[in-house]
Amino acid sequence: MTRTLRTGATHVAHPFLFNFAATYSGGGYKRLHAFCRSFATQGGAWFALHPHCLPLTEEFPGNGYFIVTHSHLQRLFDDWSYLKRIGAHIGRPQLYYAYGIPLYRRFGQVNWSHLQNVLLFGQHAVPLSAARRLKFRLLSWRFRQGFRRADVISAESAYSIGVLAAAGWRDVFLSINGSDDELEALRKPTGQREPIATVVGTISYKALEDSYRTFKQLQQAHPGLKLVLIGEPAWIPDNLRSNPDVIVRGLLGRAAVIEYLHRSRFYISTTRVENSFNCAAEGAFLAAESYLSDIPPHAELLAGERFERVAVAGVSQLMLRVAANQLRGIHLKSWDTIVTETIEHARRVLRQSEASSVGMLAPASAGNDR
Repeated sequence: MTRTLRTGATHVAHPFLFNFAATYSGGGYKRLHAFCRSFATQGGAWFALHPHCLPLTEEFPGNGYFIVTHSHLQRLFDDWSYLKRIGAHIGRPQLYYAYGIPLYRRFGQVNWSHLQNVLLFGQHAVPLSAARRLKFRLLSWRFRQGFRRADVISAESAYSIGVLAAAGWRDVFLSINGSDDELEALRKPTGQREPIATVVGTISYKALEDSYRTFKQLQQAHPGLKLVLIGEPAWIPDNLRSNPDVIVRGLLGRAAVIEYLHRSRFYISTTRVENSFNCAAEGAFLAAESYLSDIPPHAELLAGERFERVAVAGVSQLMLRVAANQLRGIHLKSWDTIVTETIEHARRVLRQSEASSVGMLAPASAGNDR
């Protein structure tokens, strides 16, 4: 096994290591980008990155970076030994933050495990291939072992925290995704829209057939409407890929996805399960109108907002219909707020740990020394 490690900044004073080596897209990339941006202006931090994220080393040179290169097979059998090389370079960090990666051993003074995929815990009635179910079962076991080594466990929604609590894990820290683009849209609403309904994500539990049924109902009232699918093309059912009403855009960078949502008359998400309301928030606040599956994270996003439940022919569950110009964003936070909350919580846990260590080592007082 080979792993290539590189560093960006020659000196990083901030004693935090954020391990994002297993993610390079979606909500994980949003969090990574925001953390890199924030720490680059605060003295820097260390980051372990997937090779696809190499451009971040030039965009935010104030941090130190390790580019971790390993195959899926290497991740299966050895997903942690590269940390030995990182540790030899930076020593023991005050905070080790693992995003979507199990804790295979205690590495920092404070060890933080962030859950990326709620499908690893609990029972979820979602369509998954046998291979993916086997993968999730293995990852679930590894995360459960890692949680025993964690000082902090975090998840991205109250729903995910409830799933973890039902599995026996308590005191989980809520760390939602930041919503800078959505907050900006509230300040500067988008004007002209195009006759497109956009879906982001094509994995099986996104239930694309239900998305198509929702689109067809909208098309009846909006002739000429087209359905845009953004995501891995191989996961799209053949009947949708060959449909003249469907435009397959494949995997796009974040900027291109945001541009599509700004242009969209509709956003559709019929997903059966989510760890957070990240994608729903992007669609609901950037597209003119959205139809969201009635699942707990989506309900969290819209609690206290104006929306209605509507039926779609052929779709078993009701959909949440929401117009962007009626939203207030009462549950949104900026990424700066999320980063600040992370730092403050990590330091609070560190202080508690240090106080506990001092208490155990302190000599007995004279009054008790008999």
